[in-house]
Amino acid sequence: MKNKILDHLGMKILSLVIAIVIWIIVANVDDYKTTKQISGIEIEFINGEAITEKNKVYEVPDGTMIDIVVKGRRKVVEKLTSDDFKAVADLSKMSVTDAVKVEISAVSSYIARDLTISYTNDSVVIAVEDKIEKQLPITVRANADVAEGFAIRNKTATPNLLIVEGAESVVNTIEEVVVDVNVKDAEHSLSAYATPQFLDKNGKEIDAAKFSYDEKEIEAFVEVLPTKELAVKVKTIGEPKEGYASAGIDYQPSSILVVGEAEDLAKVDEIVIDDIDISDCDKDLETSVHILDYLPSGIALADDTVDIMIKVMIEEVKEKKMTIRADDINIVGKRGGFSYTYKSGEAYTLKVRGLKGDLENLKIANLIPSINVTGYTEGTYTFTVNFKEFSGIQLLDTLTVEMEITQEE
Repeated sequence: MKNKILDHLGMKILSLVIAIVIWIIVANVDDYKTTKQISGIEIEFINGEAITEKNKVYEVPDGTMIDIVVKGRRKVVEKLTSDDFKAVADLSKMSVTDAVKVEISAVSSYIARDLTISYTNDSVVIAVEDKIEKQLPITVRANADVAEGFAIRNKTATPNLLIVEGAESVVNTIEEVVVDVNVKDAEHSLSAYATPQFLDKNGKEIDAAKFSYDEKEIEAFVEVLPTKELAVKVKTIGEPKEGYASAGIDYQPSSILVVGEAEDLAKVDEIVIDDIDISDCDKDLETSVHILDYLPSGIALADDTVDIMIKVMIEEVKEKKMTIRADDINIVGKRGGFSYTYKSGEAYTLKVRGLKGDLENLKIANLIPSINVTGYTEGTYTFTVNFKEFSGIQLLDTLTVEMEITQEE
């Protein structure tokens, strides 16, 4: 048995050595040369004070990630991720073209000695701008409707101003700072803390990560109070030009919705605009007034009405002659057994003055002409004719009639 093992011992040892050498060669060939692309390595920017100390800000327009290709032993390379590498850009070494070289290295020295690292772009472009500070007012927005019969009188923010600091091109796009408060079906005042939103001129929200601001939480107060519908009345002062008169007033809206404390609302039922001056007017007067100027203390508008549109019609005054027949005159106080006969004729002329439209519609029956014969006995008497006052009509004559009263047989 021993002889069999020792037979050809030299050949057996040589075969073993050859096998080991072949294994080493195969293992090295299979594990040595492989490549891999690794994406999304975050670039660390250092020495940023080299820019910020000059009252400037910077950003990387093309992003802060870099991709690399690594080459090395397969068993090492296949396990690598972006976390195994670090990329550093030194902002104090920025070139005149605002480019900064990126240095990439493996985190572990063990990994580093087995790898070669290559990448297409070895630098990033830095956008540098002037840093500005801007103070902006804060607007409180209600993002729902309050309960029916209630409205918002006032909205305030604490603080009411926000200081924003950042790149000039970004800060100057901020048109409005708002905070939203949920007031759905509210019947009382409420407050809440909200994060400010930054809007451009189109109402689109701007990413707040692009700048800094001094208050991250804003306290918003929304005052919710009951409402009331109030009638609007308009009155004029002064007199139109001689020969002209006011023919009426038209205005819109004729009522407004207001909001206030219940005790303040109980004190008012109408809003009177009493200072529309028509002095020396000879044509229609059209104007508008701010209704806010006429609201009593403690009362505010609950709708979007701001202006009251007013038109005062001015017309020329005309004169007209009207014929009154004796039969048109009512005799008041007649007694039975007596007869009443007009001695001064069957028709009379009455001159009146008024606006054209009023005169065109005026009839004798509207004036209700009458004389009063109460207590008169037989004889001939002169009576003054009485007329009912008619709006816009002025009587220019005093009309008298002569009447004979006789006792019937």
